[in-house]
Amino acid sequence: MKIDEISKQYAVHLGVAGSQLDELKADARLLGMMVFELDLSGLSDVTALCQYLETEFMYPHRTAGLDAAIDLISDLEWFGSAQGYLVSVRGANDSSPIAGDFISMFPNILDRWRTVDVPFVVAIEQKGDRLKAALADANEFMERAGRLPRAQPGIGPVGVVVHPTELGPKMS
Repeated sequence: MKIDEISKQYAVHLGVAGSQLDELKADARLLGMMVFELDLSGLSDVTALCQYLETEFMYPHRTAGLDAAIDLISDLEWFGSAQGYLVSVRGANDSSPIAGDFISMFPNILDRWRTVDVPFVVAIEQKGDRLKAALADANEFMERAGRLPRAQPGIGPVGVVVHPTELGPKMS
């Protein structure tokens, strides 16, 4: 899968795994995009998640909480990548205690990147029901926010693309 084959660059892509994910990361790097490879395995609570994100995204200052994470990941000016960003995620399965909190940040983050027209792609290996529900709730919030009287033009839900399961090679 190549970046330009993704019809929705401001969307959360669920179920991007294996060779599909490897090809996507390689293509993003060839295009000059900054690639973040996150592994949420073993993160037990929101505090651990926030500390992990601070390290992985190399925040320019100390922060606390998911609101701060959303603000900083929505900007990333300290990297200055006009070509965009790819965030690939492993370990966000339905049994993870933080996967729902983590994934629900992305509609807000993607909405902000969409307004400045810098590609921001989120590719998550897993595609469980809890992830889909967390995204649906976050998108409902974005829908309501977009209808507020003083909302910025264009605020609203982002796309969620569920990719089919990649089939392995056929055995003869």
